[in-house]
Amino acid sequence: MTSGSLTPVQHSSKAFAKLSRVLSWRRGPYALLLALGLLAASCTKETGNIGVGLPTADANTGAYLIDTLTVRSSTVLRDSIITSKADNLLVGSYTDPLLGKLTAASYFRVSLGNGFRPEPEAVFDSITLVLKPDSYRYGDTTKTQSLFEVHRITSVMPTNVVAYASPKLTAPPTYNTQVLNYAPTTRAIAAPKGRARPNLRTLRLRLDPAFGEELLAAGRGGRINSTDDFDDLVRGLALTPATTDDAAIVRLSATSADAGLVLYYHLPTDPTAVLTTQFSLSLGARRFYQVTVDRSTAGIKSLPTTSLASVSAARTGEQSVIEGALGLQTRLEFPYLTDLQQFGPNLTVTSATLTAQVPTITLSPFVTAPPALTVSISDANNHPLGTYLPSVTYNNTNISPTSGLQESNYSWPIASYCQQVLSRTIPNNGMLLSSATPALPDRVLLGSQRNADNKLQLRLYFITVQ
Repeated sequence: MTSGSLTPVQHSSKAFAKLSRVLSWRRGPYALLLALGLLAASCTKETGNIGVGLPTADANTGAYLIDTLTVRSSTVLRDSIITSKADNLLVGSYTDPLLGKLTAASYFRVSLGNGFRPEPEAVFDSITLVLKPDSYRYGDTTKTQSLFEVHRITSVMPTNVVAYASPKLTAPPTYNTQVLNYAPTTRAIAAPKGRARPNLRTLRLRLDPAFGEELLAAGRGGRINSTDDFDDLVRGLALTPATTDDAAIVRLSATSADAGLVLYYHLPTDPTAVLTTQFSLSLGARRFYQVTVDRSTAGIKSLPTTSLASVSAARTGEQSVIEGALGLQTRLEFPYLTDLQQFGPNLTVTSATLTAQVPTITLSPFVTAPPALTVSISDANNHPLGTYLPSVTYNNTNISPTSGLQESNYSWPIASYCQQVLSRTIPNNGMLLSSATPALPDRVLLGSQRNADNKLQLRLYFITVQ
């Protein structure tokens, strides 16, 4: 074995090349100790690290640490995040300085558990849409915005199709390819102006009185005896931000028993007694939302625009992007992994850890904390083949050993993947990193291996058996 045979593997120093020339394990345990000493000096200043996960040395065993193996990263677009039958809705707008202006809109039906048959003399008072926000916000909640516009859907809203967060896919049947038309507004009163603060937990939107009069008249006339009757009358509602809004995206509960239309009316014989009928949002699962993006103001250029396309981190500032609702994922590839077999045909990976640092400059108080990541095995065309790790948590408590400053990163083991590739039981197509909350606009950026300040690194320990 010569150092020249190891060209594809990037070594951390010339001392590592020396190691390959002295690794003749038949010389006995003293040679092993010398080799380990050289390896520790060349790969790390912390000599104790070299023994992590390694077996007891003997005359027939070789031990290696590689910490500069090439890792290629790219951003992939996979725009098929399903939101139909979701437990939540999203609405609002926010300009992310890195990704552009995100706009969320929701579409839903409300239902009546039983028929609605008020007394013939019932008199209309008002109609209100009650929404139940939770604490999730994406954007600047210190800004005032319209909360929110309500529109009556005028086209048919099917119940047997799939809806996606990002409306780019063209494969039918989806809500994305069936444009849902809606009336300009069902509001006679302008949407209330306010701040979408996280403690806002109930939002009551006063709707057009003509809409309420129509519902009450249909009930008095015996035309709302079932959910189907109501669907024929009201095909659905659309919830959108105002055109000029640029503040925050809000998440709403779609399963709260208190969410829905509330119709208020009274009888002339007792005008002080308030009568109400609720058309619930929680009945059934006929709802979805979409998140679109205008990238004209995006700080990161050259992001992919075609489904399953990828863009190298070299074209996006030596960083890659992961974003849930927009379908942005990161692919990691290890092109020279199989070249490790030049060390010998019988390799056992004892430990392999990937660490991906998050550039501090990409974090923002207006954007939610970086999400947990799901790691999947990829095929050659950026399709996930199966989950490798369901959740890798974001860590912002590490202290950099080189700068002494706090750093943010993700770290996860990939020893089993590396072993299977070296054993030729799976192809070396790499991994896909996606948000563990894919239906939300949560995002994170990861530095590449060539990022000077926020590196992506693979540390791999393996042994050879002669």
